[in-house]
Amino acid sequence: MTDEVVVNGVRIGPSTDLPSLLKAQLINGSALAGRYDESPEPGIWSLFAAAKGTTIEPRLVQAVKDLLTDPDNRVRSGAVGLAQAYAEKFRGPDLLEVLINHPKMFQGVPGRTGEPDLAWSLLRAIAATTDWSPAVTERLRSAALEFPNGSAVLAGLASHDPDWAISHAQELIGDQADRARILLFRLKLPDQRERLIRAIPRESPQLRTLMAGAVSTEVKDLAERQRLLQLLQ
Repeated sequence: MTDEVVVNGVRIGPSTDLPSLLKAQLINGSALAGRYDESPEPGIWSLFAAAKGTTIEPRLVQAVKDLLTDPDNRVRSGAVGLAQAYAEKFRGPDLLEVLINHPKMFQGVPGRTGEPDLAWSLLRAIAATTDWSPAVTERLRSAALEFPNGSAVLAGLASHDPDWAISHAQELIGDQADRARILLFRLKLPDQRERLIRAIPRESPQLRTLMAGAVSTEVKDLAERQRLLQLLQ
């Protein structure tokens, strides 16, 4: 297994201080910069690509986890962005532990672009991981029920915990068309989608209208789409 890689002329090996390297890159963008890079991230993306399958990869993941509690907001925000981009490499319980143990580093701190704060940014990363624990599941269920921000974790929740999402569809969707689309899109099996539609009460015509719109845009199979729309009539 390779224990050394070269990224944009920079040699990275067993003796490289990866947290310091990533921190320098996130702050000034020069440590791993390529010729045409316009932001700090591309250099780190190149490092992740080069490190795949090497002894550097687990050290790189650990370095990102270390930087989640860096005192510099720029570094911490960048680390959260990397946790989002490479969520499959992280364990949900590890990221949740960081959020629980250091709430002031995330809550109310400006988040990634389009996200309310860094806590929600990290929750979005947690929702995209594949290794969950009961504590992660409970935290994301609770987060998904918060409006309007909970939509950030809804896709991951629907994929990982579809039965619960279906049984709580009315609370999860509310009056938000985007939530209806996310939920329907992330349910990958026809049986799951039909159960979702059947879970929408007839006493909620507005919600049934939202779901009909979601079915029309997200269900590509014509026969299935027609069947689901008929159930909503």
